[in-house]
Amino acid sequence: MITVHKLTLRWSNAWLLVNGTHAVLIDTGYPGETERIRTLCRSRNVDPNRLTLIVHTHVHVDHFGCTAELAKAADCPITFHPADQHLADQKTPLQLTPATFSGRLLAPLFNNKTFRNHPCDFPALAGLRLDSFGIPATIHQTPGHTAGSISVVLDDGRAIIGDLLMGGYAGGWLWSHKPRLHYFAEDLPQILTSLDHLLAITSGPLFPGHGGPLQHSDVVRWRANQGR
Repeated sequence: MITVHKLTLRWSNAWLLVNGTHAVLIDTGYPGETERIRTLCRSRNVDPNRLTLIVHTHVHVDHFGCTAELAKAADCPITFHPADQHLADQKTPLQLTPATFSGRLLAPLFNNKTFRNHPCDFPALAGLRLDSFGIPATIHQTPGHTAGSISVVLDDGRAIIGDLLMGGYAGGWLWSHKPRLHYFAEDLPQILTSLDHLLAITSGPLFPGHGGPLQHSDVVRWRANQGR
């Protein structure tokens, strides 16, 4: 069984998937958190310089911030969906689209923030399998938070979902197992469409980019209260 480790960072989660000697890192936190990620990997008996792959659920500063340093040290490929390539290029300043009142308050903290880019080695397209990196899982496109948002669905029914939803309040520090909309969404109706797709193909816990894990049954109940 794949072990899913939560790496709690300052602004977000990274998730470490381990299968024997194979380790895949999903998301890399905010710039300046490289050493914390390394320390957390080692505490899970994973050498951060032996990662087999870095996957990005989407390209935002709090999920891509340490990619360049980690990928260089591990000499491993990175992947994200091509619909987020413009966010990686950073040719225009980041302007987040608030989805909640809290999002309107928080947007100034993250707008215009930059990070060190790293080329995408291959695209994280829907249907991509991760078996060659030691993880029996499939990439599913789950847009809404960004156009290129993806989820990593393990064959056992668990999934890492990025910012499709979040857990709890205060960035996931309070009541972290309570499903909620994320603060920001490029396309809010698409969030719910993507969530419906994800719930139909999963059965286990969902691991978001903030807070969590979220129990599948709790998310199903939350979704039922959002309307169609």
